[in-house]
Amino acid sequence: MPIWVLVPALVLAAIAQIAWLPALSVWGFKIDLALVLVVVWGLLGPIGQAAQWGFILGLVLDLASGLPFGIHTLTLTLIGLGVGWSQTTFFRGNLVAPPLAIMLATILDHILILALLALFDRRVVWIDYLTRITLPSAILNMLVAPLVYFPLQWFQRRLYPQMEF
Repeated sequence: MPIWVLVPALVLAAIAQIAWLPALSVWGFKIDLALVLVVVWGLLGPIGQAAQWGFILGLVLDLASGLPFGIHTLTLTLIGLGVGWSQTTFFRGNLVAPPLAIMLATILDHILILALLALFDRRVVWIDYLTRITLPSAILNMLVAPLVYFPLQWFQRRLYPQMEF
């Protein structure tokens, strides 16, 4: 995908997550569209592209968040790399893989963010955060994933028809 199309599309997705998705919270939990996009594209797209998506989305999220700069960029890039590398051995074509990958990626994302915050001397209540925030967020992201997965699958098939699925 040309970079002049990719960057504006991902910036718009990040802006949607920052500005509009908080209004669509479910019992106080927000959809992490950036993470879902990175994981789904990691499952569908060429190896390495999800890391690029994670880097771009992470930069925009870092500009808008109150967290130390680079936390979202680092976590989303690492998750994109991991999912992209894993797609050839386990994920490609497996029906259980997308929801499982979204759930595991959400948990990993939150653990990485908490660990980085702890490195910056921020007080982190691990068990409380992981049980009250991370697990419900992982379930919500998993439920939202099909709304992202099928349009991106259609897009991937048009963009890369030579990739076997």
